[in-house]
Amino acid sequence: MSGRRVRCTVESMNYSACALKKGDYFEIDAEGLHMPDGQSFCFFAIGTVLPLVNGRLDDTEWLDSKPLLQCPDPPEALWMRLEAIDESETA
Repeated sequence: MSGRRVRCTVESMNYSACALKKGDYFEIDAEGLHMPDGQSFCFFAIGTVLPLVNGRLDDTEWLDSKPLLQCPDPPEALWMRLEAIDESETA
């Protein structure tokens, strides 16, 4: 996945038990998981994303529709958007 990453961004929520805010994100590439300096992210939410991305970093065409995923805590209704980004777009 040379020069490409998968970004997972908080799109909406009822509330966040982990203090996430709309727009918070993390990124995954061949080297691992990346977050902006000083930002944390709920490990349950990360755990929802990792199985979908695992083994699929070489072909990100499946991300063209920018799928939405939900954190496993239903009352939070925390929705995250996945998208492939160019490394030049990373923060």
